[in-house]
Amino acid sequence: MESSGVATTGLGIKRFALNPSFSGWKMLVLIASYSFLGYKLLNFNQYVELAAQWKQMPLSQAWWLVAVLALLPLNWLLESLKWKMLTSRVQKITVRDAVKAVLSGISTGFFTPNRVGEIIGRVAFLEPENRKAGVTLSILNSLTQNMVMVLCGTPAFILFFRVTSGITEINKTLYLTVLIVGLLILGLFLFTLPQWSLRLKNSRLSRNLKSYTDCLSGYNRRDLFHIMGVSLFRYLIFCTQFYFMLQFFGIELAPWQAMVAIPTTYLFVTFTPSIAFSEAAVRSSYAVLVIGAFSGSIAGIALAGICIWAINFIFPMLVGSVVLVRKRN
Repeated sequence: MESSGVATTGLGIKRFALNPSFSGWKMLVLIASYSFLGYKLLNFNQYVELAAQWKQMPLSQAWWLVAVLALLPLNWLLESLKWKMLTSRVQKITVRDAVKAVLSGISTGFFTPNRVGEIIGRVAFLEPENRKAGVTLSILNSLTQNMVMVLCGTPAFILFFRVTSGITEINKTLYLTVLIVGLLILGLFLFTLPQWSLRLKNSRLSRNLKSYTDCLSGYNRRDLFHIMGVSLFRYLIFCTQFYFMLQFFGIELAPWQAMVAIPTTYLFVTFTPSIAFSEAAVRSSYAVLVIGAFSGSIAGIALAGICIWAINFIFPMLVGSVVLVRKRN
């Protein structure tokens, strides 16, 4: 999904940030990514359904797929612009390098839980002395995107269960309470980050954290609102892609149904721990659960979820792996 979980920094990532020579890391990550991709493709059991659906597809439906593909560059360009904005106070990078960093991050995050490995690919395009700050900024990037998904997904979640009450056993009150409390905590944390960074900077406890947290003190609330704005725009793009893909597979949804079902689906996907290569199954299962409340075409919904994942992640992952291999230390 387009959704990206809040990244956490592991021992390997810390070592990577400290060591400018990471050819071994690149090869290990790429081998693991392609191994998982191969495993997923070999174990995909819906090729027959996909071929049958494709044969029945009228030519006029192809325009929906063209529209999905046309939005793909815009989707990742927005993510790249956001990364450029985030790193601007630490290191000035070009849009081209930002695109390379984002695509490389897709490759390195492909086999890690909630794409935490994206950090490795992204900071590869920063100077060695700025890579610790890059780890923090990558986490902040994920945090802003997740907040947008919660902000847009929570109202859709409420409407979905009001319209389709009783179709699922999910404890909606508990789930909604946790989301709202989590959103408030994340919002408070996000918009007070610059102040916390300044306090840590002057604290004795900051010696070990300084190189990771100093980068946050240069931001103000206006900067963070701009970053949130780009996150919102990108969210609208990949929601539109999903809608177009559903149309491609002949899933007829009224506009209000799409506005309820798609954000709800992404909300569930965002807060479900997963590995990028397994997100296809997670995404399609939630799509069937939520969108299936408005349409009986279960096979088409499942295939739409799988295909939107493949377009938005497999192709960028392949391109990103080439970029990463060509990146010199």
